[in-house]
Amino acid sequence: MASSFGNDDIFELNRSKKKAESYLDEKHIMSLVNHLTSTLLKHEPDDPVEFLVNQVEEIIQFRDHSGKPPLLFSDNDLTNIFKGVDYFNSGTIDLSEYFTAMKMVGLNENEFNQNPQVDETNRIECKTFIHETKFALIKQMTKMIQ
Repeated sequence: MASSFGNDDIFELNRSKKKAESYLDEKHIMSLVNHLTSTLLKHEPDDPVEFLVNQVEEIIQFRDHSGKPPLLFSDNDLTNIFKGVDYFNSGTIDLSEYFTAMKMVGLNENEFNQNPQVDETNRIECKTFIHETKFALIKQMTKMIQ
């Protein structure tokens, strides 16, 4: 049996789709779902529903200024990411490696400090990378749950 959508039906479907996309974008729903999915896959809990409920509760507590930001990456995770781009194992990275590491964490160029503190050789230390990354991730989380 063939479907008989008229132009009015197609127009209404397109309008509904655009309205839904606008709502999801405005409310940062896809970012939130991606964060929850990434956290779920990182931890692989035995009870994923309970885990997700706890994650949402932590997000709500953070939003209400009564809890820490539930970041996907720990300091140890960020240190490992730093080491992954510290190709010469020097304990410092250059600006291009910093940008690469920030992208690995899931940050866009407009979401993190483009001019981090550098040492006397114009390189970025691990503690600076961790500080900048956590600051950017907290800003990203704050924007996502507004």
